[in-house]
Amino acid sequence: MSLKFFKPLFDSSPWLLQQLNVEQKVISILLNLNFIPILHLSQTYGPICRLWFGKKVGIIITSPALAREVLKDKDTIFANRDVTAAGREFSYGVNDILWTPYGLKWRMLRKVCVREMLSSSTLDSVYALRRRELRQSINYFYNQAGSPVNVGEQMFLTVLNVITSMLWGGTVKGEERSSLGAEFRHVVTEIAALCSIPNLSDFYPGLAWFDFQGVTKKMKVLAKRFDEIFESIIDQKQKLDRNGVGQENKDFLQVLLKLKDEADAKIPLTMTEIKALLMDMVVGGTGSTANTIEFAIAELLHNPDILRKLQQELDTVVGKDNIVEESHIQELPYLYAVMKEVLRIHPAAPLLVPHCPSEICTVGGYIVPKGSCVFINVWAIHRDASTWKNPTEFLPERFLQKNWDYGGNDLNYFPFGSGRRICAGIAMAERMFMYSLASLIHSFDWILPEGETLDLTEKFGITLKKKMPLVAIPTPRLSNSTLYERALATTGPADAGFWIVVVFTVRNSQFYWDQNQKIKSLSGANASDVSQILQQLSDSFPWLLQQLNVEQKGIFSSYFLGILAVLWLLWCFINNSNKGLPPGPKALPLIGNLHSLDPEIHTYFASLSQTYGPICRLWLGKKLGIIITSPALAREVLKDKDTIFANRYVSAAGREISYGGNDILWNPYGPKWRMLRKVCVRDMLSSSTLDSVYPLRRRELRQSINYFYNKAGSPVNVGEQMFLTMLNVITSMLWGGTVKGEERASLGAEFRHVVTEIVELEMVLGGTGSTSNTIEFAIADIMNKPDILRKLQQEVNTVVGKDNIVEESHIQQLPYLYVVMEEVLRIHPTAPLLIPHCPSETVTVGGYTVPEGSRVFINKNVCRDRHDREDVHVFTGFTHSFFRLEIARRRNIGRYREVQYYFEEENASGGFTYSKIVQSNTV
Repeated sequence: MSLKFFKPLFDSSPWLLQQLNVEQKVISILLNLNFIPILHLSQTYGPICRLWFGKKVGIIITSPALAREVLKDKDTIFANRDVTAAGREFSYGVNDILWTPYGLKWRMLRKVCVREMLSSSTLDSVYALRRRELRQSINYFYNQAGSPVNVGEQMFLTVLNVITSMLWGGTVKGEERSSLGAEFRHVVTEIAALCSIPNLSDFYPGLAWFDFQGVTKKMKVLAKRFDEIFESIIDQKQKLDRNGVGQENKDFLQVLLKLKDEADAKIPLTMTEIKALLMDMVVGGTGSTANTIEFAIAELLHNPDILRKLQQELDTVVGKDNIVEESHIQELPYLYAVMKEVLRIHPAAPLLVPHCPSEICTVGGYIVPKGSCVFINVWAIHRDASTWKNPTEFLPERFLQKNWDYGGNDLNYFPFGSGRRICAGIAMAERMFMYSLASLIHSFDWILPEGETLDLTEKFGITLKKKMPLVAIPTPRLSNSTLYERALATTGPADAGFWIVVVFTVRNSQFYWDQNQKIKSLSGANASDVSQILQQLSDSFPWLLQQLNVEQKGIFSSYFLGILAVLWLLWCFINNSNKGLPPGPKALPLIGNLHSLDPEIHTYFASLSQTYGPICRLWLGKKLGIIITSPALAREVLKDKDTIFANRYVSAAGREISYGGNDILWNPYGPKWRMLRKVCVRDMLSSSTLDSVYPLRRRELRQSINYFYNKAGSPVNVGEQMFLTMLNVITSMLWGGTVKGEERASLGAEFRHVVTEIVELEMVLGGTGSTSNTIEFAIADIMNKPDILRKLQQEVNTVVGKDNIVEESHIQQLPYLYVVMEEVLRIHPTAPLLIPHCPSETVTVGGYTVPEGSRVFINKNVCRDRHDREDVHVFTGFTHSFFRLEIARRRNIGRYREVQYYFEEENASGGFTYSKIVQSNTV
């Protein structure tokens, strides 16, 4: 039944309105179903006013002071929602985090959502996923360069892909982007619209059964479309879990299903609540973020000076020969100000989601009845001229002058709400907005289509969006076109290496082309796959056809087709095997990426991270290598999933040097390894043991000092002598052996050569490191920085004095020495890639699959991450946060007490004079 059925009755019989004592204006509003213009009522009635929606009273709050009274001072009273008929259908009967009444159930749902989906650690772990989806969007815009594109639809699809990938691993690619993006956005927009329009069922609950406007019916249809998707995906996940497949790749849905099975009986997590949470994430997280990005691009196009200033900041920090990474965001204060200004002038939820008091209370001296609908007019508060200068102008600079916080504490600016019901997805929204806007503005110049004018008119509802979609033309502005295609590095046609294999295999074979340049086989069988490959060959490498002696008329030999089919299947296998893996350079058949390895392996791995992101893959023949180059993903490997990654990848050399993998370094994680580690740490490397052998360390170091004293004025090899000092200390602790006198120089060089050879054999792809190397680096660095050397010597002279010698008891009084040691370990980590880890089962890291038995490198180049500081390659003598000796179960069991003591003793004994450096690193 439609409300239009009753409209003629009121039109033909106006006396009914008089008899019913109902204002004709109010009925007109309800009949025409326009969005009620409550945004400007405060200008007439003050900061708190009422509006009757049929039998429902609405309270509109339009001042920071009264907003604080509602959202902070009386938060528990106003923590419930006024649930609409549309909201009830959308939320599976009020079972989601948005509409559920405040209480134990709501707290459980919010805790699950925030802890498992939207925490900082979770968002850090899926940065690679956000990066992949955004790079695909950038590639899409690049392919549409010079043509008009719907910015909002594409950003909606990007956010949708990120969220669905986090939820259950789904993503939309290729030609589906435009059509499916428009379809999904239409559905989400319809849901938001149905939640926003005035509904008689809400204003007159007694009429809800009739559903005059069809809101409930329409929402049921839309919700069912999502429910069918959720049911299908849940069934697939449950089947996989029952079969023991995919249990290592825990996405959000799998976590929810596990929590459902393990839930507390008092507050169970039901299947209905799981689907309601999925609905909240998909619908609530996509439209609002995409709308805000669309508003941002529109405002920047409307204010070209601000756009130029933002692009200048991006060019300075990122450069035109690089792409934006999330690590750059902290260095972009003007971008941050732009985001805050967009959220000020176009808040995602202009009236927030209506609150509903659980009891009668007073606000601003007025009574607010229980069950009333309370709107917080954020849109008007953000445009209050008493707080904001030129409130209707887009001026990001206002946020550079004052640090406005949108965490809900300052009720002059709270685009995400405040109090208990503050938006749970602030961190996600912030990251997606900042990263997306920075990438779009950095990668392209944007103009409107010819003859078009920019319309910034807003369309109000429960969420705010542009009335007219933003259609703009992107123009690439980066220095290299390959920067736009990095997201597709793992896909595409075969590389030249594959074609070289084909050339040598089929050199003198005969085949012919038909009139359409398609391959024909002798038997007439379908050769479309072979055709496609050879067509790519002819298009990409025409010179190869001459080398192959191709004739226009000839016959394919079945022998050739068989070999080519095998090679093609091999190539397909290699490409299919990359599905789900991190991005990385293309691999050749059999040898993988071995041909591209650089001797400076840690710097090569660092360069890979600049191209493919903080987690990437490398095929070392048949062995898969995973390179981790971000603190967040390193934590996921070494802390969150430590037990899975606690094993080592044992090389052939390592197996020999460890007596068949029976030492503490290579032994698999388990009871035997724990026993070995316990013995080593308790009996050799505990603090009490090290304290007890301090006289031994002192004796050996004094012998080194004496050796350097006797060589005063002559060049000495610092590294070899410090190596021998360490050797003497360790062998004396082990069996009492020591090397003295004239043997020091020759035996030190010999022992160091043998140990270096062993290390090179064990870690062909890793690197070397020891205490003596670190001391050698330290001496070299401070000689290269005379100011740091003088400052360090001044500290030692103050604490020890020139009439005394350094003792270990002095170390605690030398803070500058400690930060110098930390800086040496940052810029020259002893093991730049750590010892490779090996997962005991297939697992997910950063949203990508890491197969069981792969070789996982943790690249300590993160210690030179520009996110932490700018002068990453410069030795400054100041400490930074980093993991110098690895963390978790496989962390280094030794300490660097020796580094501090030996290093400082040599500085205190007169210092070093830089004379010359020869090939043996002699100073």
